[in-house]
Amino acid sequence: MQREHRRLLWGLATETLIYGVSTALARVVNFLLTPLQTNVLAPAEFGEVSYLYALLAFVNIALSLGFESAYLRFAAEASEAQQARVFTHAWGAMLLNALLWGVVGWTAAPQLAGLLGLAALGSEGVRLAVLIAVCDAVALIPLARLRLQRRAAHFAGIRLVHVLLVALGNVLFLLLWRWGAHGVLWAGLVASATVAVVALPLARGLVRCEYSASLLQAMVRYALPTVPAAVASIALQVADRPLLMLLLDAHAVGVYQANYRLALPLLMMVSVFEYAWRPFFLRNYARADAPNLFAQVALIWACVAAVGFFATALLMPVVVRIPLAGTHLIPPAYWEGLGVVPIVAAAYGVYGLYICAAASAHIAKQTWWLALALGAGALGNVALLFVLVPVMGYIGAAWATLGAYGIAAGVMLWGARRLYPVPYPWRAIVPLWALTGAAWWGGAQLGLGGRLVLLAVVGLAVGGWGWWQYRRV
Repeated sequence: MQREHRRLLWGLATETLIYGVSTALARVVNFLLTPLQTNVLAPAEFGEVSYLYALLAFVNIALSLGFESAYLRFAAEASEAQQARVFTHAWGAMLLNALLWGVVGWTAAPQLAGLLGLAALGSEGVRLAVLIAVCDAVALIPLARLRLQRRAAHFAGIRLVHVLLVALGNVLFLLLWRWGAHGVLWAGLVASATVAVVALPLARGLVRCEYSASLLQAMVRYALPTVPAAVASIALQVADRPLLMLLLDAHAVGVYQANYRLALPLLMMVSVFEYAWRPFFLRNYARADAPNLFAQVALIWACVAAVGFFATALLMPVVVRIPLAGTHLIPPAYWEGLGVVPIVAAAYGVYGLYICAAASAHIAKQTWWLALALGAGALGNVALLFVLVPVMGYIGAAWATLGAYGIAAGVMLWGARRLYPVPYPWRAIVPLWALTGAAWWGGAQLGLGGRLVLLAVVGLAVGGWGWWQYRRV
């Protein structure tokens, strides 16, 4: 059994590596855009762009309506002959919804710009955001099919095209042509439109002129509970920006967002893991030994997240102060918010545990549990923001994020015990994370050389601990 588990885990690791290389390059390029944008845009302008992109995440949910999740779940159990029917119903229903909302958003752009307080971006910024969202919706289901077919390299290549076009667009529109905050949105639109065009051929041979009320109803019943879950998930990720805008100002949002992005390594890890994890558990949940297999995956995630947190929290505050071609990774005006970095990095590590446990809800087709867990986390996030931000400023927003992810993970783990029990090795995970946090706290007092030595020691210790515990799960 252990040999078979190692084979399956190796397959998961291989796909994760492919997703990881593309995600790493994408995140690094996006990360490098931070000094470009923060050196060209004033904090208030950067805050508006961050604010609009945060709201755009909610728009994407309204346009997709959960049909990506429904497609992955129903196509995973469909025969080859039924694949086209599932694709047609998922993609067709989502496109009709996206076009409807797109028309509404385009028409109401002036009113929305005033309502949102977008002084720099205005109605043009709103319309650019609407077009970006519609293009993303067009590509969503075809790209999901690549993930289901385990065509990770193809999927990764398309994502790299997107991020490279975003980077080139920022250089052209923002740095060379000086279009200001609008240049960031134009870069996003060019990239999303290109991906939509590239994704269209993936639907060739899968679109049918047919309609099955029973299939569509079944997919809707599965998809709709994921919508509040997705809203809550995005609220966990981005609600702090709009609320910071309400409670503080655009300057605070800009400083917070710039430092939030410095938790890039953990964000990259959790994104890669999520891409590979869902197809993996959908392929293997019917195995008799699947619960133990999934417990091993959770242990591996805990070890990877521990090292990622330690490296990010320990090194990033030093790295940003290193001069780069006469400037810095982020300008000194943003350094006051460096305390955000370790807290957000820890939050991403906890979110990985939620992703592990969420498999139980998908397997049992009880997706309302996702809404319950993430909804509890989102409500906790809002409550903590109103309590902590007036006292601690944007550092309070970072602590609210960590607390919210902890609530979501706790509720989902509690629900998973009733839906599809997995024997998670808490006696290995909890001490590992506690000791890693303590080591970071002590290492924060060291210089760069001492931090690098401590990172090597902790990395080896976590690897040894993980291997010893893996053999016991």
